Amino acid sequence: MNISEITLVQTRLNNLIRQPLTHANRAADMLTLCFGDKYNLHIQCYYRLTEQGRTILARNDVYQPSEAMWSMWRAMGYEEDYIPEDFHSDEVGANRLDEALERLNADLDGLTVRTAMLNQLGDLTMVFQCGATLTVMADTSGGEECWRLFEDDDAAEHLVVYADGAELVGPGTGSAY
Repeated sequence: MNISEITLVQTRLNNLIRQPLTHANRAADMLTLCFGDKYNLHIQCYYRLTEQGRTILARNDVYQPSEAMWSMWRAMGYEEDYIPEDFHSDEVGANRLDEALERLNADLDGLTVRTAMLNQLGDLTMVFQCGATLTVMADTSGGEECWRLFEDDDAAEHLVVYADGAELVGPGTGSAY
């Protein structure tokens, strides 16, 4: 990422400082985070939220069965690590990420952004007032979208970050969403 792209992204990220995380969700395997009453961060690459030396949630959790699924399978007599062929991790509540998001949304206290920093590879590190850290790693060598930041406004541009750069897309930029 060149210096002008880094400056553009960091300037946009600075808008998140002092914004509370108000909701976390997923769409398929994309993490969606809402900050304050207008900012959205959509993450389509590797991410991890940690606090006090432990991982609260991570991208691959969406592919792991929830505790409820494991309990059901144990009650059905399945072996401890057996995952039935008809398991669909994308069903709401069937995976570990959905459980983690439910717990997170139940207690968002202290999850106000203290810092949000970008490196030259498009990786994002966000530290919250409670000490939790969100790490987002642009995990591709190509030009695929890794994450985007935008406002809840149909007329607002979206900041899209790729492993090899960043751009504004949407109204006024000549680029479509």
